Amino acid sequence: MNSKLPDDKTLFDQQLKQFMPPGSFDAHAHFYRPQDAIAGLPPSAENSAGFSGWQEYCEKQELWMGTLRPSAGLFFAIPNPKLERQGANQFVLNEIKDQPGSRALLLVTPADDPAEVEAQIKAGPFSGFKVYHVYADRTDTLEAEPQEFIPEWVWELSQQYSLSIMLHMVRARALADPINQDYIRDHCLQYPEARLILAHAARGFCGNHTTEGIASLRGLDNVFFDTSAICEAQPFEAILREFGTTRLMFGTDFSVSELKGRCVSIGDGFLWLGEQNVNWETSTFAQPARVGLESLLALKQACHTLRLNDPDVERIFCTNARQLLGIQTAPTQNLTQETYKRAKQLIPGGTQLLSKRPEMFAPDCWPGYFREASGCEVIDLDGKKYQDLATSGIGSCLLGYRDPDVTDAVVRRVQLGSMSSLNSPEEVELAALLTELHPWSDQARFCRTGGESMAIAVRIARAATGRDEVALCGYHGWSDWYLATNLPRKSAETGTTLDKHLLPGLEPAGVPMGLSETTHPFTYNDIDGLRQIVKERGSRLAAVVMEPTRYTHPDPGFLETVREICDECGATLVIDEITTGWRLTLGGAHLHYGIEPDIAVFAKALGNGHPIAAIIGKRSVMDAAENSFISSTYWTEGVGPTAALATVRKMQSVNVREHIDQIGEAFRAGWSDLGKRHQLPVKVFGHSVLLHHTFDHPQAAELGTLFTIRMLEHGFLTGSGFYPTLAHQTRHVDKYFEAADTVFAELAQALKQDDLSTRLTTPVRHSGFARLTPSPKS
Repeated sequence: MNSKLPDDKTLFDQQLKQFMPPGSFDAHAHFYRPQDAIAGLPPSAENSAGFSGWQEYCEKQELWMGTLRPSAGLFFAIPNPKLERQGANQFVLNEIKDQPGSRALLLVTPADDPAEVEAQIKAGPFSGFKVYHVYADRTDTLEAEPQEFIPEWVWELSQQYSLSIMLHMVRARALADPINQDYIRDHCLQYPEARLILAHAARGFCGNHTTEGIASLRGLDNVFFDTSAICEAQPFEAILREFGTTRLMFGTDFSVSELKGRCVSIGDGFLWLGEQNVNWETSTFAQPARVGLESLLALKQACHTLRLNDPDVERIFCTNARQLLGIQTAPTQNLTQETYKRAKQLIPGGTQLLSKRPEMFAPDCWPGYFREASGCEVIDLDGKKYQDLATSGIGSCLLGYRDPDVTDAVVRRVQLGSMSSLNSPEEVELAALLTELHPWSDQARFCRTGGESMAIAVRIARAATGRDEVALCGYHGWSDWYLATNLPRKSAETGTTLDKHLLPGLEPAGVPMGLSETTHPFTYNDIDGLRQIVKERGSRLAAVVMEPTRYTHPDPGFLETVREICDECGATLVIDEITTGWRLTLGGAHLHYGIEPDIAVFAKALGNGHPIAAIIGKRSVMDAAENSFISSTYWTEGVGPTAALATVRKMQSVNVREHIDQIGEAFRAGWSDLGKRHQLPVKVFGHSVLLHHTFDHPQAAELGTLFTIRMLEHGFLTGSGFYPTLAHQTRHVDKYFEAADTVFAELAQALKQDDLSTRLTTPVRHSGFARLTPSPKS
């Protein structure tokens, strides 16, 4: 043993003092009395036996952590088959009675009377239960299945009272064991108000087990993890990659934390190395450190690998456990709302996207900024969690937020370098894949956003035909070519022509007057309207630009006739698949309807949250792109094409269309049923995969605003649309309508009592484009 190596206090100061934040919360620690013998712990654990309460806990941790030792924690007795549990549980309660920031778990066994346990829960400040394998009715308890030591009434009580269950998994492969996986998944879904804490990073003493099994918990909203006694970074990294920073909680496993040694993964198992089974005198370069210190070093490494910042680390140490246990933290700063107030002073319009303005949902209430997003869960800057049953990133995340397969591909590309003086080979692969999925197409160009991709498509069409004018149907972005439709013209007033095309009130300020009457709108399924445009301007039409569908299917023959008209007049048929693409079929919706355009444009869902847009087309048209200067540096970076490849390949392997159709139809039925039940006039329309919902009432905006506000209070993001994703499950829709039922009851009462306006404490939401600040002319 090398005496020149730093002792634990010195090592903590050198390696961890700048990492560990003050005021940490220990989510896994034991109190015990002298008679509470320790069983089933690593070598030399018996040496730590003795009296240990709050004072001893603080004193022992301060020896090496100093003032950074945890300020509060979640405490419970040490499980032992011979333990006098009533006294042990009471001892834990007594030790925290003067520590208002701490909580206790009740150690229970299958033999306990559930009625007596419920009485204890009601009488004492227990936050949940500690269960342990030694209470299974078998000899080899390390191979016990969870149901052998977790009675069902523990789940039932946890569901009823929103309690936590601390589970130390057993069986040889822990989370990699299908029996454990199935049990956890089934029970977390059956008891959604219960909170399951998987101790020791899902018993990740062998890191491979947590890494291998973590995906089995994907999508569960009520599973959490503590870091206690894990001495390797691997299981922490697996949890952080799968769940982000909000599910992992710092824990010490005191008094195991005070032992000298560590646990190491070996093959498909693990081994505890301690003072009793290792001859440390034979090593020149090692001496045993405390388990607690080894665990902190592993956590630090995981946080570094995942590039977490100080607020992320603070969540793990301080915030997550307190939020889970309902412990009041520092006064709410309302950082989310304050950030938007600041944004309106610094950013014209407040945001980069009109559809993300809080004023479009619930002014002064809508959480305008996210800190984390995963699946269909969004966490704002204040740590509030919401289930997103709105438009899922304005239609950009069809697989759900932070899809693991897409994220893995993107992280690989970023780590290898996403930009250089050379080109990204992924764009060639993506061009081949998109043209393969759309056999009518031959070539592809890429950019990064929907608006610019439509501008490119129109440029190519104009270059290919030598013509200037465009017939259009629907919404196609912010570019001059499109907003020119709202310039003054002989047949319409300024700013009204596009009002029937999704977003009303789009002002053409800054659009050159010379573009007036270069675009000619027609409405969906109005073939006569298009014929009239062609009759008057056909020889000047470069393109007919339209979405294949938006709210309804095309009338029989409509799209086919549009194709024929384009062929007759020589116009390029440009199909905008930015919103519709990948939802009705694998590829563009035009495939679903059997139509071959000349150009099709994709964005939004193509990259599942990463910027990428594609313009695919026939060679006869796309060749014209070489005759026009269409070029930009950041169209050549590698992340966008990489994300698109991963997204499309996943959609090739998973039937996304079938899933989102089922979720959407369930939502449609739920909205209609609630309206009937509460006698509220509602409308729900659009495809199941692109639903829109509102109130059919003169005060629809007021009703919608109050509905959104109340649903925010229930933990849901909702507006006037629902775009289902692969991450949405039936349980999310069911829970949404469970909350919406109470809100609809209030809305019906408000209309009956004619006091809707008095219930609104914020302005009514906007319904289209509007300035956030007074016009300079006003």
